[in-house]
Amino acid sequence: MKWNFRDYFLFHLALWGIFIMNQSVYSDTSAFAIVDDPALSGIMAKVRSEFLLIHPYLSRLDSTILIPGENGTWRRGSYNPEVIAYPASSVKLAYLASAMYWCRINGFPYNHLDNAIRPMIERSDNPATGRVIDAITLAPNYQTSVRDRQFDLWNRKRQFTEIYLKSRGLLENQTIMHKTYPSNSGESPNGAEKLALDLRNGNRMQPKCSASLMLEIVKGAIEPGANEYMRSLLKHDRWSGNSEFGFGLPPGSIYENKYGQAYDTLEDIAYIALPNGREFILAAFSNGYVEPEKSNPSPYNVSLLGGYCEALIEAFGLDQGCPPKIKIDNNDPNVTISGDWSAGTDPKTDYDMFGQNYLFTTADNAGTKSVTWNLKVPEAGLYEVCVWHPQKKAGGIVDFTIHHAAGSTKVDVNQQVCGGRWRRLGDYEFKAGEGSVILTNLGGSTPHQVILADAVKITRWHGAAKP
Repeated sequence: MKWNFRDYFLFHLALWGIFIMNQSVYSDTSAFAIVDDPALSGIMAKVRSEFLLIHPYLSRLDSTILIPGENGTWRRGSYNPEVIAYPASSVKLAYLASAMYWCRINGFPYNHLDNAIRPMIERSDNPATGRVIDAITLAPNYQTSVRDRQFDLWNRKRQFTEIYLKSRGLLENQTIMHKTYPSNSGESPNGAEKLALDLRNGNRMQPKCSASLMLEIVKGAIEPGANEYMRSLLKHDRWSGNSEFGFGLPPGSIYENKYGQAYDTLEDIAYIALPNGREFILAAFSNGYVEPEKSNPSPYNVSLLGGYCEALIEAFGLDQGCPPKIKIDNNDPNVTISGDWSAGTDPKTDYDMFGQNYLFTTADNAGTKSVTWNLKVPEAGLYEVCVWHPQKKAGGIVDFTIHHAAGSTKVDVNQQVCGGRWRRLGDYEFKAGEGSVILTNLGGSTPHQVILADAVKITRWHGAAKP
């Protein structure tokens, strides 16, 4: 049965009143038993501190992780879990959930708004987001600058998503009611939408409730009938422009997320399942979309938090039982150095190096100097190969040569950008005990170019081959 406007409005007004009176009943979700774990929070604080050291231009990094515990509980670790921040496009995760609820109470199939919801989630399309908000609130923008009865009624209708989240204990101190701009109602806020922004400020979200929201979505607590539809929209490739945590995940991982990127905001809310079957929810809000990140080529301009995610996985031991992963630093015994290379060791200027140092030399036309990372893969199979280097203006384009079971492959890497993270060279088959990655000082794309040699990582794909 479809609701008329009067029933629709009165029902949600009642919901709002009921949960204001009972707001102390729920912490942040009533669907799951979540236990705050100080040990997890301590690990998160340590990982955060170490991550900031190699990215000193980052000053804000607040996050929450949810890890399955015993007897159906979830353990939660956090750093500043309730601190609110501008969420950019991550707010669209909340609009997805409330839109599914709207479809059900109005008797529509869950894909009723697919022509707007799909681009809102898959492409972070702002005009599409505006169309979703207009549909579920029955409150399109109109021209006014006066707070009167008409505006108050309009404003309450625009709080549809907030009322819904509050009914589930998922709102707390968040503001989730505004469009993302440029929208379907203009390049910037105007009319009633501008007045609402002036009264409430912009959208604001926090890591704790964001993580719980994702948990409820992927585990079917929010609109179980829409579970498959929602998760299909949230599924993204690890190395895509929709990814932030994905750059730190092993191949074969399941990655369902809604990222946000605007102004200085860089954040992600994700469900992750590793190849070993371990799963977790991670929400992280940062001000990492600043230089030098903004100047990195896509998709690396939004890849910063991948390193944070990988560090958390390793610190919590979530990767135990995953296919083999090996990191080989430049001073590892399995590295062969030919010619005269210098070592960079200053953590103030070389903060984005891997480990305690890296090697560097100048390019020439002879190419007599080289660094060889002897992989000695532990078992035959398909491996993802990545390299790490610090970022230098004196750097340029270099050739990495991967020797694998089918021969050799050269991959160009520009060392002037994307420093302090893993950069993917591709997937290659290796025989057990074999394989290498070689970097020489041959040539150089810029005058007096510096060649940088730091670390290599190989990670085996789960199973016999890449899906």
